[in-house]
Amino acid sequence: MTSKAVDGVGLATVTIGSILVYAGTKGFSMLAVMQNLITGKPIATDVTIINPLKTPGTAVGAAASEGIQGVTGMGVNPAGSPKQIGQSLAAGMGWTGVQWDSLVKLWDGESNWNPRAKNSSSGAYGIPQALPHTKMPKAAWPESAGGSSDARTQIQWGLNYIKQRYGTPQMAWAFWQRQSPHWY
Repeated sequence: MTSKAVDGVGLATVTIGSILVYAGTKGFSMLAVMQNLITGKPIATDVTIINPLKTPGTAVGAAASEGIQGVTGMGVNPAGSPKQIGQSLAAGMGWTGVQWDSLVKLWDGESNWNPRAKNSSSGAYGIPQALPHTKMPKAAWPESAGGSSDARTQIQWGLNYIKQRYGTPQMAWAFWQRQSPHWY
């Protein structure tokens, strides 16, 4: 192999690695990012993951089809109330039973599942009470900041935050209960 070929492989590896690190820090599914790169689509939070073993056009969550960590939810676009969307996305991460119950208590206490909830003293925003709201993707931001207060985006971000910081909703809930005033 020539030195130019090795340099090209190294550059490609560094480029792909950088993109995957970026995707991970933004809470994007790495499988979806790679799929978007291959198909020429932009990196985005609202992605559809295609399982080539299923009927064409059938979307599934990457966690179910590939076992990829850091992926949020089974449903691509679950519908319903914020709590129903949250239940679908949490179940996609395996968070049912006591984990779901803990998430409900946590976000009942933080925002009562209101995507426009704003803490008057801290400025924390949305269902997961992100501080600042700019930690979340722009769709989750308040309308006054150019976002749309999208509940699904807030929930996906919040689930990833809990997974990365606490591991499970039960651990986040336990931490929240020990704080006065409450935070996680």
